[in-house]
Amino acid sequence: MFRNVFKSGIRAAYNVSDTATFHTECWAVYPAKHKQTGRIVSVFIFDKTQFESLVNRICAQSPNTKNPKLITAECFSLVKAGVSNLAKHKHPQILTVIESLEETKLKFIFVSEPVVGNLQTVKLDEGSTLEIQKGILELSKGLQFLHNVCGMIHMNIQPTSIMINSLGDWKLSSFYFLQSLDTVDPDGRENFSIMNMSSVVPFANLNFSFVAPELIIDSTGLRLSPANDIWSLAQLIFYLHNDGECPISCFDANSVNEYKQVFRKFEQKFYNHRLSELRYIFKNIPEGLWQILTQMLARYPNDRLTINQFIDSDYFERSLIKTMWFIDEFGTKTLGEKIIFLDGILESTGILADLPSSFKHNKLLPLLVDCITTELASTTTKPLCEEVNAFTSKAFTLVLMIGESLSKLSFQDRIFKPLLTVIRSKKVTKSPLELMAASSVKNRLVIVDNLAILKQKLNSKDLAAVWKALLTFSLTYMPVEGDSQADQIRLQDSYLGSLDKVIEIFDFSYIKNDLLPLICLVFKTTTVLSTKLSTIETFKLLVTRKLIDQGTIVEVILPVFENLKSRDNRIIRSVISYFVVQIESDIIKQLDISVERLLSQCLRLAFACENCTQSEFQDFMKTIKSMENTLAQKRLDELPSKAKPAAETEGPVSFDSLINSALIKGQSETGEVPKHTIMKPTRDFSKSMNEESKSFESRPQAIVNNTGASAKPLNLGNRTPLARTNNHDYSITLNGQNQGMKGSSFGSTNRNLDNINLLQDRTRGPSNSASNTKIPPGFSNTTLVPSLVTKSKENSEVDLI
Repeated sequence: MFRNVFKSGIRAAYNVSDTATFHTECWAVYPAKHKQTGRIVSVFIFDKTQFESLVNRICAQSPNTKNPKLITAECFSLVKAGVSNLAKHKHPQILTVIESLEETKLKFIFVSEPVVGNLQTVKLDEGSTLEIQKGILELSKGLQFLHNVCGMIHMNIQPTSIMINSLGDWKLSSFYFLQSLDTVDPDGRENFSIMNMSSVVPFANLNFSFVAPELIIDSTGLRLSPANDIWSLAQLIFYLHNDGECPISCFDANSVNEYKQVFRKFEQKFYNHRLSELRYIFKNIPEGLWQILTQMLARYPNDRLTINQFIDSDYFERSLIKTMWFIDEFGTKTLGEKIIFLDGILESTGILADLPSSFKHNKLLPLLVDCITTELASTTTKPLCEEVNAFTSKAFTLVLMIGESLSKLSFQDRIFKPLLTVIRSKKVTKSPLELMAASSVKNRLVIVDNLAILKQKLNSKDLAAVWKALLTFSLTYMPVEGDSQADQIRLQDSYLGSLDKVIEIFDFSYIKNDLLPLICLVFKTTTVLSTKLSTIETFKLLVTRKLIDQGTIVEVILPVFENLKSRDNRIIRSVISYFVVQIESDIIKQLDISVERLLSQCLRLAFACENCTQSEFQDFMKTIKSMENTLAQKRLDELPSKAKPAAETEGPVSFDSLINSALIKGQSETGEVPKHTIMKPTRDFSKSMNEESKSFESRPQAIVNNTGASAKPLNLGNRTPLARTNNHDYSITLNGQNQGMKGSSFGSTNRNLDNINLLQDRTRGPSNSASNTKIPPGFSNTTLVPSLVTKSKENSEVDLI
């Protein structure tokens, strides 16, 4: 976490982490972020209290040392001079100081560019020969600047003085022993002695394992010269290739006597031998570097290579090293040079594959992302010019190729958020993806063409958001991009072809309301054959995967085909094949739609085809015939194998058949809503009541019993009919005679006549006259009982009871 308890100085302006990234010499290096700008930096902190305790312990163990306070003061002066020298010298291969040294009562503090470690704390990848080669070139460029431009000698080339920044670049630092040749005369160079800089504190001394022999052993001749750094650089190369082992390795790095003994052994083994005999000394060093190392490790300074000769040597002639160096100087190149460079990498895939992964991820990828965002931000109101358009599209392609080797989380943070997210920030009106898509057709093509990478690295939600945002940009033509018409056509075809891989992540409402209408619009308006065929294939895709329903097909897709004007045989073949897929999908359940709209459309297109051959027309007809057979088979499957019995056809005879009948469902067999049946009287009221009564009496009477068979007429003798009473008694006319029944069933005519007599005896009140009484409709003058109609099972004649 970051602490914020200081009111002034560096720690007040930066949020400094509580945990150090690494320690080097007496410095603790912390990651930090500027509070206002958000810039990521590294904060170097030198704890004076801890250092004073260290000096006191050393002095207590060595009684012949100087006063601890004097040693501490000398070291503090060395620290101040080293940071000051570092801040004065500005070069890409020298550690950049952002905030100069700040001294407090307890600490020294300064701020640098973000670093992740030094060559002692960072473990290089196995087989990182190319990475070492590139790093050595960077150090050589820094030394070249010091030697040729500044007239300085570093004097302290060793693993702890080489910092590695967040981009993977190697930077010179630890300028504690920097010597200026301009301030030292020739005599001073010959009499120069490093013993004047000795101290009991390790970091305040030179590491003898990397010091040139003339500075320790020789008493005469040239001592101080740029050749001192060449020797140290050669020792560093040996150290890097052999896992930290040096040819001159002293147990006590500050012991002169031990150094002399070790060097004499090395001198006997190394000098005056053929290269082939030095294999056991060089060990893991590449054989192509042996000759150069023997010249860099020459015994006397004048015999060694200069830094310019070393840079120009065959060691750095490999194309990969030159490629990496070009990328280091990418910002200084023209736009045309950048485009040529990107073309070379894209055309030669081996170059990108051979580059160290740390270099691609930490240096090349951030560089390209920054270049793309910078170019897009500068042209937000109009399309990119041709040169910038070519650069951004090629750079974006290379970014996605590098991103393929990233983890999903790293891809999300380093590529998706700065370039592809649809979320808009508060400061800009367009999201990064909108800027990317609106700027150029080529950029859209890059996204669509690299769907496989995006599908692998993004979750379904983010991928769907990207493809939805690209829908309108990809399927509509922008008039301002007249020079990109061919690219726009290819973009439409590529986008439609990509739907096969992403269509499953779209919801039904989006497909129906957004995607499908725009595809139909493209089909109706485009004059490009490939695009029209691609839209038909998209329709097939939607139907095959059953992503649309019957209503959508009938209302949206079929009208598009019915209005088709083209009679090209390729389009007709594709349309007919779509109809085959549609029939086989069984989405449309109603066969009449398929028969009336699909088959007729197929026949119309087949007979209207203008440029088809006989064999093609025959293929069309065979396909249509197979469709007919499929529909006919479906219809046969719906029909019963045998006719239903008459009783089953008259109406529902069970509970299940009743509730499943069409009328219960609210739909008749004809598909119409049923109407209410109007109730009608059972008699013909156009006749007078007397005529009705006479005709009724003159008809032959029959009684149907409960079994459905006609019952024999009852002979009631001389019994007289009963009149209606106030007790609502009813009388039944049987063969011209009446018999009263109270609340009895009209079907129970086989009852005992004694019951009828009993009902007659219970009748009260006088009889009503039939001649003057007004009788309600539906009743006769001889009876007040409604006519009952039954249907005979034998002859289906209507009988009146």
